[in-house]
Amino acid sequence: MAGRKAPRVDVDQLRNWKLVDAFRARVLPLLAARPLAPSEEDPRRTLRQMDYFCAFLLAAFNPVITSLRSLAAVSHSQRMRQVTAAPFAASSFSAGQHLFSPQILNRAVRQLAGELNAKGLGQEWEAGNPRVRQALASLTAVDGTVWRAVDRMVWARASGHGKAVRLHIHFSVFEQTPERWTVTPGTANESTIFRQHLRSGAFYVGDRLYARCHEDLQAIIDAEADFVFRLNNNTIFSPVEAQRPLSEADRKAGVAWDQLMRLGGQGEGPVLRVVRVEAAGKIFHLGTTRRDLDAELIGLIYRERWQIELFFKWIKTILNGRHWLAESPSGAQMQLYCVLICALLLMLWTGQRPNKRMVEALRFYQMGWVDENDLALLLSRAQPRKKS
Repeated sequence: MAGRKAPRVDVDQLRNWKLVDAFRARVLPLLAARPLAPSEEDPRRTLRQMDYFCAFLLAAFNPVITSLRSLAAVSHSQRMRQVTAAPFAASSFSAGQHLFSPQILNRAVRQLAGELNAKGLGQEWEAGNPRVRQALASLTAVDGTVWRAVDRMVWARASGHGKAVRLHIHFSVFEQTPERWTVTPGTANESTIFRQHLRSGAFYVGDRLYARCHEDLQAIIDAEADFVFRLNNNTIFSPVEAQRPLSEADRKAGVAWDQLMRLGGQGEGPVLRVVRVEAAGKIFHLGTTRRDLDAELIGLIYRERWQIELFFKWIKTILNGRHWLAESPSGAQMQLYCVLICALLLMLWTGQRPNKRMVEALRFYQMGWVDENDLALLLSRAQPRKKS
């Protein structure tokens, strides 16, 4: 609103130094291994690439920073010398998105995801349905989520008249970490991006969007990967063989029938096993390449798709990823990568994906409202209870 002053940023609220130190320890070796850009060798430059990335990370986790101007203003604080070597102007920070590359942060995300997988944190807190974990070696949920962009971000085309940035993720259900990620304009086709990252031997689960194109389904089969995708209820298919017999467990799970089907009105589509599940007043046609699994287990696998939705909700609502500090394609990638890095560092720090109460406790500690002993108590109280 015109005339309204932006809220004053209190420097005492910005005590996220340990997170910045952990971030710096992982990114600095990656920066040292790459050649300097010509602009970085200019002795007049005060905002270096490490400073730029650290400022992004600080803003990602601190909700008091709601704009580029507030970030630039607080950079003049002496305490901010633990984050950036020198103060910077909003114009200098804005120019950084055109000088620095997001690929360094991309590698840092991969490094952190690898650390989490090596520690097997997802196994410690038994992410995913136990029966699904027992039946499958791995399970990857695929989906995308959208952040609303500002009209100035003309490259971020979206449906309708708005602008949006889309984050595409391959998410390990059992490890609870992203495996692959791509940042695109909002109009980018999710199935096309998915095909670019197909991996032989993987098992994918996804919603109806990924089953619309028969060529995409055939590409997964040709790549020797498996999937459980929900089909549109108006999908045309014809039986290839008689319906499979259902067990009592299948019927209790809402399975109506289980049959091999050929997709397409002209019989041009691939042959898939289709399991019809009727639950909560809805009908689900689940197409899968796996013929050896029980029908009710196919339904359980599809339910695991919601793990990626929970991850999206977590990084959107708990982390401060709603304000664009950079508006170019590279700048948007760097900001989203910083959000992912922040999420993974928190998982490494706490040993699990922190819930809302745990993140609040971490913020209280960073703002100086609680000490280390209080933090340990709050984190233990916020731990989710194990199911008996």
